[in-house]
Amino acid sequence: MVGSFYVVLFIISSLLLVALMTAFRNKIPFFYVLFFASVVIVNYGYMKQAYVHNVEAAIDSIQTVYLGTVFVPFFINMCISDLCKFKIRRRFQLIFLLIGWTIFGLVCTIGKYDWYYKSVDVEYINGMSIIKKTYGPLHNLYYLYVGGAVVVATFIIIHVFRTRKNVSYRTMVLLLLSQVVTVGVYAVEKLTHTAYTLVPLSFIITEVLTLILLIRITMFDVEGISAKAMIKSKLFGFILIDKSGKYLGCDGEASVWFPELKDIRVDSKISEIDTPLFNQINSWFNRSNKINKAHITSGNLYIELEHVHMHERRYNEVHCVYLHDDTKKREYETLLKKYNETLAQRVTEKANKIQKIQSDIVLSMASIVENRDGNTGGHITRTSSIVKIFTEHLRSKEFAVKLTPGMIDDIVQAAPLHDFGKIAIPDRILNKPGKFENDEYDIMKQHAEKGAVIVSQILKNVDDVQLKRVAINVAHYHHEKWDGTGYPEGISGENIPFEARVMALADVFDALVSKRVYKEPLSYDDAFKIIRESGGTHFDPVLCEAFLECRPQLEELYNSFTE
Repeated sequence: MVGSFYVVLFIISSLLLVALMTAFRNKIPFFYVLFFASVVIVNYGYMKQAYVHNVEAAIDSIQTVYLGTVFVPFFINMCISDLCKFKIRRRFQLIFLLIGWTIFGLVCTIGKYDWYYKSVDVEYINGMSIIKKTYGPLHNLYYLYVGGAVVVATFIIIHVFRTRKNVSYRTMVLLLLSQVVTVGVYAVEKLTHTAYTLVPLSFIITEVLTLILLIRITMFDVEGISAKAMIKSKLFGFILIDKSGKYLGCDGEASVWFPELKDIRVDSKISEIDTPLFNQINSWFNRSNKINKAHITSGNLYIELEHVHMHERRYNEVHCVYLHDDTKKREYETLLKKYNETLAQRVTEKANKIQKIQSDIVLSMASIVENRDGNTGGHITRTSSIVKIFTEHLRSKEFAVKLTPGMIDDIVQAAPLHDFGKIAIPDRILNKPGKFENDEYDIMKQHAEKGAVIVSQILKNVDDVQLKRVAINVAHYHHEKWDGTGYPEGISGENIPFEARVMALADVFDALVSKRVYKEPLSYDDAFKIIRESGGTHFDPVLCEAFLECRPQLEELYNSFTE
């Protein structure tokens, strides 16, 4: 029966070791693993003791027990110091280890010398092996070692509980309970003079309490969670709240910005903390898992708060309030906003002024060119108005998405320059009242190429690259035809720049419905019929259909010119 008890304890201690390593892996100090592994060794030794049949086997099992037992007090103290955030100096750690190794060395002399055990015998009671031991003079060293470890552990727990608020009192209570259990079990065993030891059971209880504390301590690990939050959010202060609404702690920056945090004990309910900061946090607490943001002032500081849920594990839900000092940023943004508004206003005014001057110059120069041509009076004004109506209509057409931003406005602005090359055509040809001869028409057609060169020179210092390109293309290619029979280069289809295809429709329509020295104006019906029939030959068929859709506006425009 007793043997089965030790077997069960060995199995439980082994499972606890596996649970520790599985749940926490490399996230905890290695001495926790050593503590749990030592308990496994202890329980294995006691399990062996229950089934020994001779003194040699008994001594071997005793040495196995001590291999774990002499280090368990040291590992327990290291665990307690970690859970309490209390650092044991290195020299004391070495003293503990040295005493433990000394005791184990004495244990290894059992059966050879009587320093530690004077004698070891094996008795059998109800089929179970009972080891009878007579202690030697140096065995008291073990009592001093264990008693000293208990005193040190108790001192750490009480000291931390009285002097620090960054450790949960529940953690302190559980740690103190583990010491009481250990001492109590050992006292019961000695007072009852039982032949069977209960020490392995006390170690198991301590392990269970340690696991519980490790699960809880991850919720209070402000520094660890803050580091993850820092990587994730790049904020600089943190306040942590558990899922039941209790304050877990904060980092250093948060306590600097909000000094009242230094006086708040861990585990305090945030609903009972009456400060502007915690009133804001408490208002968020029962909301859904959405991210909540707000700003709050603290002295001269302007702090941004951001509340999110963090799920470390299914049993560990933490509410994190990230804090960021937004004071300088807010001041900078206010100043920058004011500056940008002023700058934007001045830039807009300057740009509008420059654009108006530029447009006025272009129109003035175009008018000078047009005044040389006695055959096309008002052509620039009319075609510019046609282009404006047509391009406004194109904004809603699906092919308009091919245009770069502002291109339609550039086409309207470039339209007056389309016949600029006529300034280089001799007056005898430009102002000829009748039909051109072939050689005269060849000279007249040169105005397209010459216009592109002149426009390029005029706009060479203009910063708007797109406007320059559009203006040059309008002057150069507005006489090209969709089927490739136009001039000056005979290009066809979509090889003709889009802006030139638009200008071609406006240019031809005005020529059709306007009076020339060599012809009378056509009716709107005849003009639009010619435009429709020229789609796919002279004009881009898609643009041609869009142009025909503008007939009401174009008729209204030309009627206003007549009036």
